[in-house]
Amino acid sequence: MNQPHQPEPRAAAENFATTAGQQLSEASKELATVGKMVGSGQLRLAEDTAHELITTLDRINSAVREMIQRSGEIDVPLRLGDNLVGRAMGERLRAAANGGTAAAIPVLEQFADELDDLETTVRRAAGLYRAADEEAHDTVQRVAREHLHEHDTREGAL
Repeated sequence: MNQPHQPEPRAAAENFATTAGQQLSEASKELATVGKMVGSGQLRLAEDTAHELITTLDRINSAVREMIQRSGEIDVPLRLGDNLVGRAMGERLRAAANGGTAAAIPVLEQFADELDDLETTVRRAAGLYRAADEEAHDTVQRVAREHLHEHDTREGAL
């Protein structure tokens, strides 16, 4: 019985990372197009739908960033034997994880950045970005007023 050909682990990892990187590049271009549509007012999103999307994006982004944070655990030399073959295999596997722009970790970092951009686009499409800016502005003004009031109260007590 013929077994399907299985690529060697390094080739499979490099192929995954390269393909994923290319797909992220395409997604980034499409996201930029959507961003332009949002900016021109051609695309709007209902606020409740935006909140659902943002919740999902936050959950995915948290998982991706946790993988990135834990990447230090895989970016170490693997001890697959104290010989030329063992050292070479260990280095190849480490490089597939974090050995360049086509390795798994840089692709995950790029994915996390794309998720951030997508969340910003969703917020803008629903008009939430402006609302968040206004809320932050109001908070800063409130804190400044409280600080000034506290300062004036201290001055009066002296």
